Amino acid sequence: MVILGKTKVKEALDAHPELADILVSMSPKYEKLNNKLIYSTVARWATFNDVARLGGISVCEILHTLNEKIGMVKELEKAFPECINIVPPLPKMEKPEWLDSVQQFLVMDVRERHDFFFTEILKQLGGLSDGMSLKIINSFYPAPLVGMLSEEKYPYYIEEISPEEINLYVAPKDSDPDKTWRERKETFETFDVRSSREDPFGAIIKKAQDTPPGDGFKLVQKFEPVPLINMLIPLGFEYETVEVGFFEFHIYFYKTVKTKETVQKNHGDKVPVVIQAATPVVLPIVLRLLKSQRLMDKISIQELKVWKETEKHMAWIVNGKADITFSALAAAAKLYLTGNDIKMTSIDIWDNFYVLTRGYKAHTFSDLKGHDFYIPLYSGAPPYAVTEHLMKQLGEDPKDYTFVFGNPFGRPEEMQRRLVAGEIDTVLLREPEASFAIHDGHGSIEEAFSYTDIWKKLNGNSNQLPNAGLIVKGSLVREQPELVKLLDEELAEAIRWINENPKDAAAQAYDLMGGSVESLELFLKRVTYKHENALDRIDEILEYLTLIREDKGFSYVGDNEEVRGLFELS
Repeated sequence: MVILGKTKVKEALDAHPELADILVSMSPKYEKLNNKLIYSTVARWATFNDVARLGGISVCEILHTLNEKIGMVKELEKAFPECINIVPPLPKMEKPEWLDSVQQFLVMDVRERHDFFFTEILKQLGGLSDGMSLKIINSFYPAPLVGMLSEEKYPYYIEEISPEEINLYVAPKDSDPDKTWRERKETFETFDVRSSREDPFGAIIKKAQDTPPGDGFKLVQKFEPVPLINMLIPLGFEYETVEVGFFEFHIYFYKTVKTKETVQKNHGDKVPVVIQAATPVVLPIVLRLLKSQRLMDKISIQELKVWKETEKHMAWIVNGKADITFSALAAAAKLYLTGNDIKMTSIDIWDNFYVLTRGYKAHTFSDLKGHDFYIPLYSGAPPYAVTEHLMKQLGEDPKDYTFVFGNPFGRPEEMQRRLVAGEIDTVLLREPEASFAIHDGHGSIEEAFSYTDIWKKLNGNSNQLPNAGLIVKGSLVREQPELVKLLDEELAEAIRWINENPKDAAAQAYDLMGGSVESLELFLKRVTYKHENALDRIDEILEYLTLIREDKGFSYVGDNEEVRGLFELS
């Protein structure tokens, strides 16, 4: 993980606790971080930009020092081209109207205090009523306190009297924050994409998705992004655009507390849909679909959910919440056979199992003997079911191998990290984690073999392993057949574009998927995106489902005729 100015201190130190001592040593003002109470407060709410202001030193010095320690300087230079050798300036704020109507100020001067006074501030805040304000005088920008106030939805205003005197004014909480968000819009986090070398669309969508109701963000762009605005309004956002100057627009986005009601009100004649992605391999496809004007003219996105814990998407299908889902074939079959009203219209990702090794070469399963073989998910899930089947077909006994699973799940991204770190040397990975590991291994990690190669050899044909595709709610198929047809057409076009433009697709997906643009480009060159109507490839699909027929976990259970209905749209 590359550490940026916007990275929360807690996020970085949770991943790399060894950086804490280095950070404390960089400025005398950071010595307070040795106090556990103060540290826990700073770490939770402060970013490294805030820490730089607190210490009065260059954010670049902090970022380069910490990233050099964890070997991420190259990634920092790519992700942070605007790095400059000055202390980040204080956020600019317009004086709010409520400050002029304050009748009583409660003043706390904490410039000389070294104790933990957060609890005292919280007590004072709890006693505020209309017409009152808490005035906190500090000698530096109080980033942790500002983070807490933003999270708790307190209106506040920061005034810089001098470099050694910062006044923070806090008002009582809004009874209806949806009505007063414009008064506090300057407290929103700034998201400046003007100098971005890649298309920032994916990053903005992710920012919107991560913004909680009652909060917002300020987008700084060279123009007013009308298509983006039109997309975020149906998701429950209100906005205000201010043209600051030539090629500089500030667009304030606010996610209403009554988001669900706003969404329902705003969809108009468009079909309201909830979209979810259960696997990161499909994220470039989803991002490209969101840029389809034909599709956006027909649908209003109520919610766009990208799951980190992929199994959680199943609850949304079972509860009927998701209209459009990108998910694994095995999960779709399991859900269909347990009575869920869904259809799988296409298979879009094929050939997605790779054995990777570090420190030795392997060409067959037998070369893996004597090594701990790490498998994603758990022993009842498709990755192991496929592994077990292929081993047996090749005359190997799975009992001769040492398989390692996670507890309770073996997360692919965690196995990728451990492989790159040299903690493990043999793992089965899907995409994009396989490509990320190969890229980040800098030649020390290589693909031993793919399961599709074995599959083709065993079957004597060119068939591939079907992996994941598009699930659509049954009611949508019945009630909106033209929309489902349009979705299929745009999905095919999105995949065609990605296959022909991997570099541009990688740049678009960078902020949403992480890694680096180079590792994403490698992934997009390795992954097999191929849009196929499910019924057109039914033989390969049923053959694969037969392979994982065992009654285990999420795996497919049933016979071929039972599951065929999953793919029949009529």
